[in-house]
Amino acid sequence: MAEQQITRSSIAKTAAAADKPAKPYEVRSEKVRGLVLRVQPSGKRTFYVQVGRGDRRRIGPAGTYTLKQAEEEANKHLRDPAGTATKRSPGTTLLDYITDTYGDHAKAMLKNGDKSVARVKAIWKPLLNKRMADIAATEVDKLRVKRINAGVAPATVNRDVAALSGIFTHWVKNGGGAAHPLAGLEALDVADDETVRYLTPDEALRLRQALADRDAEAAAARHRANQHRAERGYALLPEIVGYCDHMTPMVLLSLNTGLRQGELFSLAWEQVDMRLKTITVLARHSKGNSTRTVPLNTEALSVLTTIKPEPAAGLVFKSPKTGGEFDNVKKAWAEITKAAKLDTLRWHDLRHDFASQLVMRGVPLFTVQKLLGHANSRMTQRYAKLAPGTLADAVNVLGAP
Repeated sequence: MAEQQITRSSIAKTAAAADKPAKPYEVRSEKVRGLVLRVQPSGKRTFYVQVGRGDRRRIGPAGTYTLKQAEEEANKHLRDPAGTATKRSPGTTLLDYITDTYGDHAKAMLKNGDKSVARVKAIWKPLLNKRMADIAATEVDKLRVKRINAGVAPATVNRDVAALSGIFTHWVKNGGGAAHPLAGLEALDVADDETVRYLTPDEALRLRQALADRDAEAAAARHRANQHRAERGYALLPEIVGYCDHMTPMVLLSLNTGLRQGELFSLAWEQVDMRLKTITVLARHSKGNSTRTVPLNTEALSVLTTIKPEPAAGLVFKSPKTGGEFDNVKKAWAEITKAAKLDTLRWHDLRHDFASQLVMRGVPLFTVQKLLGHANSRMTQRYAKLAPGTLADAVNVLGAP
């Protein structure tokens, strides 16, 4: 954090300015000890008063408070830090800190900063209006126990705590508190007992048939609509030939490459090399935060060749609503799995199917690990039991002499 030590007149000018700095910084008043004006990259300017170590209290945004009013509020806190004479100020709440400070940091510095902040606001709602200095590990533990009792998986709860803990880490590093309140809170034990869900030959056939039927029905509906328009002299719409939208190409690519849904959503044509028949998954889009190259087999290459525009640039799959990345395809996916009588099939199971089919055909686990982008072999080991004859061959080396 860059910090400027400047005069009271300068703090007044800074409060009235409208610049948006590359990094957040603070200016301190020379007239009132502890009065701070914090400026965010978004241009937000907020007055705080540092009452003591680990006790920084939010006064309010510049504009709502003049410098004189901020000085008066700061002096009130400094004269009566315990709030015995007047009602104690709530200080910097978790929501204050997210809004005024951490939100901009997360967006700029974290790969999924916006999602992390949204996760905290949704999951830790009971803590949002509490002072940062008052939030304790015991309270967080009680809330996570409630989530476990409600059936939330321990791994998910651990991720929820990690998102909250990241805010406190930033708070402590920036002088907000003397110690991290969640430092002693141990992560929940997570059993690696996830069932590997993959498609049986019959299920794979039903899924592909549901996709083909959906495309055919859309093409037939467009043809009927054009007949109706022609009878009335209206301009005709383009006939649908092949895929009716993004869903079939997305599903087929998932089945043939093992890409995660988020990796598909962010995939750009610049990452596709049709000559070398590869897709490069960039580190910033990968869960493992590392770049990997995935070869394209015949079907995957055919899919991309079919949908490739000229010129091929930007996102491979664009949301028809925003023109940007998809947020989700839940509605269409639910319709497809229902038609295929695969109501419990998750999109992520397509990735499991990719790995499972490779292992069952004798592809080494190390190769599968690299294709999936797993940082270590632990996650890939769940597919080991599918290797043809591996376990049976192992025990058959024993027997009566």
